[in-house]
Amino acid sequence: MSWIRKRGIRKRCIWLLTASVFTIPVILQILNSTRSHDLTAGSNTLEPRNHIAYVKVHKAASSTIQNIFLRYGYQRNLTFVLGRSANMYPNVISLTESITKYNIEPRPPNKSFDILCSHVIYNYNAFRAIMPRDTVFLASVREPFEYFISTLHYFRPSYIFNISDPDPISVYLQSPARYEPQKVKYSMTNNRMAFELGFPKELFHSRNLVGVNDYLMKLDRELDVILVVERLEESVVLLRRLLHWQLQDILYLPKNTFKDMRNETKQKLNKNFIIRNDSKEKYMRWAHLDYMLYDFAVQRLDRQIQNQSPDFQDEVRHFKLVRGRLQEFCIQTSRPYRPDTLIIPSSVWNHEFVADSLMCAQMTLIERKFINEVRYRQYGVAVDD
Repeated sequence: MSWIRKRGIRKRCIWLLTASVFTIPVILQILNSTRSHDLTAGSNTLEPRNHIAYVKVHKAASSTIQNIFLRYGYQRNLTFVLGRSANMYPNVISLTESITKYNIEPRPPNKSFDILCSHVIYNYNAFRAIMPRDTVFLASVREPFEYFISTLHYFRPSYIFNISDPDPISVYLQSPARYEPQKVKYSMTNNRMAFELGFPKELFHSRNLVGVNDYLMKLDRELDVILVVERLEESVVLLRRLLHWQLQDILYLPKNTFKDMRNETKQKLNKNFIIRNDSKEKYMRWAHLDYMLYDFAVQRLDRQIQNQSPDFQDEVRHFKLVRGRLQEFCIQTSRPYRPDTLIIPSSVWNHEFVADSLMCAQMTLIERKFINEVRYRQYGVAVDD
């Protein structure tokens, strides 16, 4: 811990088809709005934007994206919003509520907060109350059924896997409400992405399409970019242009993925883990809010990319190439006779820069350890891992 200190299946269910009739016109209204989020090409001569509020949605590449912000902020001695040190999870402010004066550490003397990227429920006013006026608001989402599968692997929710049946997932999907916690905030599978993005409670218990569309319009006004996991590289390049950052600032290595786990852990997690042909369709009926949110985010991302300069996809291809070279280099750093550095030559989209083992170490550092390093720097307090 001292190393930094030292240095498409079948058609959706009838309800979702009905929902789309009401939702699509509103989404089109959103996408055709004249509001601008300043998603310009992000010339390297522009002043970088350092004030960021990122809604760290579970299982939506959020640890990968968070690492981008942790590296950027740590290297520049920026000030992070952190949960109280008494919290047993250093990377969590709250899983059930938004920011309050009781669940975050106070600002260090004579400083203001620069970056918020720990787990907490989104509320625009609560975020705005502690962040600078020029803060960029961000979030990420994932295809909801893929989110569901990832959640089952990682959290093994007891209200599902304690079902007395060889196939508990299928039993759960027959009638999710029967097994879900009474309160939405205690569930990881009841439209959790919508919950973490602050959807009003009443929308979880009704089919109020007008209310859902109203909230999507609210998110469109408040969030500058919603990154989409299935199109993460495009999303991150769009983010770079918005923030006026350098290419090396947005490079990443995937974190907390199922394929990263040891084989014995996978075997344990795969016990009673059966996904049937109709599982996704059943989940769609349950996760209606998450699907409307995801569809909105994808269409919004499409529109924002369409408004970019003609060279946008060229930059994405370049980014993929550089990221691939970096990933291979970082894998080699654990091997004998590996190169000490990787030189990335200059291009239209970046100055020449050098990657080294320190950069790889920062990219692969477990988030709770990184957060604890940040906490030590800001407050002089180390928390046991």
